[in-house]
Order: sequence, then structure tokens, then C-alpha cells
Amino acid sequence: MSEYQVLARKYRPKKLSELVGQEALVKTLTSAIEQSRLPHAFILTGIRGIGKTSTARIIARSLLCSKGEEDKPTIEPCGVCENCEAISKDNHVDVIEVDAASRTGVDGIREIIDQVNYAPVIGRFKVYIIDEVHM
Repeated sequence: MSEYQVLARKYRPKKLSELVGQEALVKTLTSAIEQSRLPHAFILTGIRGIGKTSTARIIARSLLCSKGEEDKPTIEPCGVCENCEAISKDNHVDVIEVDAASRTGVDGIREIIDQVNYAPVIGRFKVYIIDEVHM
């Protein structure tokens, strides 16, 4: 018997092309990746449930996918390489997801600042997804 998975995770988009209702965002991200003009940060805003965290994970997968030619990010992550698999399972060493709603203290921020000084271990980038950063 297969392991139970919440429907929201089961049907979560895995590529930019699978995002629905976010055409402007997809176009902007696609252009940035194609032209290798990536900013150092993305700020995703909007009401609850529109896919901010899912989009952040797609960006992480696009940046770290091993399929990318010439060691560059790719618009269409393969989903099967070591990096894509680890991100899907939420256990990639270079993708740090922080729930800022529960970690509201100064110590949490200090810990992030201390980690930033270290280079990525496996991927070409280190990605921080700070969920509920307004908290």
C-alpha cells in the first residue's frame, strides 16, 4: 500500500509551466532564468492559498536542477535528478525552509545569518524559503 499524501501536496505544481493563474510571474521568472539574470531574492506576496510557497519550491528546483546545461539554472526542472528528488522530499541540504511564524525571536534570525556565510554543499546555490516572513 502506498504512503498517504495530502491532496495539496499530491497535486502541487512541480514546474513553472504547471502554475495556474500566475502568467505574469511565470513570464518574469522564465525570462530571468533564460537570460541568467537572477536577482539575489524573490519576494512573493498575496493572499493565503495562491501558491507562494509552492512557487518558491519551484524556483529552488529550477535553480538547483542538475539537468541544466553548462551548470546553469533551467526553466523545466527534470524532477528526477538528485537535487529535484531531495527538494520534493523536503530534505535538500541547500534548501532551507524556515517557518517565520513560529520562529519569531532574534535567535532564529541570528542562526540564519550564521548559515549564510557557508557555501552550498550540493547545489550551485543555497536557497532560503522564509515562509510567513511578515511574522
